[in-house]
Amino acid sequence: MKKYNGRARLRFTLGMLVALLVVLSGCSTPELQPLTLQAAPWADGEQSTYKVTDLNNNYAGTALISFTAGAAQVEGEAWTMRRETMTQGEQEIVVVEMTAQGLRPRSSTLVRLLGNGREQVKATYSSGQVDLELTTVRDVTTYERINVPSDVRDQRTLLALVRTLPLAAGYATEINSFLPVANLLERPTIVVTQKEQVEAPIGVYEAWRVELRTTDNTTVAWVATGPPYMLIKFEDGHSGGVYELSEYQAGNQ
Repeated sequence: MKKYNGRARLRFTLGMLVALLVVLSGCSTPELQPLTLQAAPWADGEQSTYKVTDLNNNYAGTALISFTAGAAQVEGEAWTMRRETMTQGEQEIVVVEMTAQGLRPRSSTLVRLLGNGREQVKATYSSGQVDLELTTVRDVTTYERINVPSDVRDQRTLLALVRTLPLAAGYATEINSFLPVANLLERPTIVVTQKEQVEAPIGVYEAWRVELRTTDNTTVAWVATGPPYMLIKFEDGHSGGVYELSEYQAGNQ
């Protein structure tokens, strides 16, 4: 058996330490910058259709994300985001109403059409709290009030918010988010790592690679580098699904 003397062991230990520091430095977060949202790059009527694949790269369904100007529950200028997903034979519809200035949520509704019925989660946002109304497939409704940071955003709108950020290599910021259906409050760190060529059914685009990091998972998104900063592809850190843009319809300018 080969023996190492003390000096050789020291060199080996130092080498391992240097390698570890290199790995850690590659995973570090750049200096955080204040959250700054620019004007929404989408227009009234914008629609994006995505092909969805599962963890095993099998076709799972489609998703449609659209934006319309105005909102029933918001006074003044506002946006309504609608996301309709059809996967594995189940349909999920999410509608979020938010202010045009700052894209702060005022209300959201989630409807899931399952094989055995329908469930719904309504959320009403006000300063520092969210009122939830949950209706099960057995038509049982319960109510809950959750305390949240006053600057919280609805988790389903985060990828839309990313499109409004001043994206550049090394840019990093944080944002408070809330997912009503899971009563989940998080503060993901948003990091722009680099420019990449990304391919989707709609074509090949130069895009910013953006990571939304939480303590439990990371969602990776690719956002086109030029207006209207289309969301070309994203890998959902919660579900593991991959969404690739297959059709895009610009709204009315």
